[in-house]
Amino acid sequence: TPVAAAWGENGTVAVWNLTTVMSRLDQPSKEVYREEATPLQAFTGHPSEGFALDWSLTDPGVLATGDCTKNIHVWKPAEGGIWNINSQPYISHTQSVEDIRWSPNEKSVMATCSVDKSLKIWDVRAQPDKACMLTRENAHLSDINVIDWNRTEPFILSGG
Repeated sequence: TPVAAAWGENGTVAVWNLTTVMSRLDQPSKEVYREEATPLQAFTGHPSEGFALDWSLTDPGVLATGDCTKNIHVWKPAEGGIWNINSQPYISHTQSVEDIRWSPNEKSVMATCSVDKSLKIWDVRAQPDKACMLTRENAHLSDINVIDWNRTEPFILSGG
């Protein structure tokens, strides 16, 4: 089932089923199509809005979300088309989590960057309060807004 996740300015992250919308792409028409739908699941456990969000490419259905108050939550697929979301956030950043990227090679590893100028590597097999395995403080002179893995080498690229 094709799904998409989206942040709301109220701090809610919702996952939407795109099956009907995607099927409309195969129908030739100049008509604008809008569908009012209820999300498959909405999570209100973030205390504020956020921008960081990434689906794992190595562990299908796993999603990570990070908010402006330094909290990260990991969503894992469960039976019945829903996700189990850790109630205890992954916390190590001291300011807004700006971006999250799952490793292209290791299914339990993600990288994050923050307004606190740091890059962090996490192993989600560990408890959230012990999952930050590597930190590079002051990786840039100002906020770090984006991060990505090199797809052919196990190194990280970051941008300010």
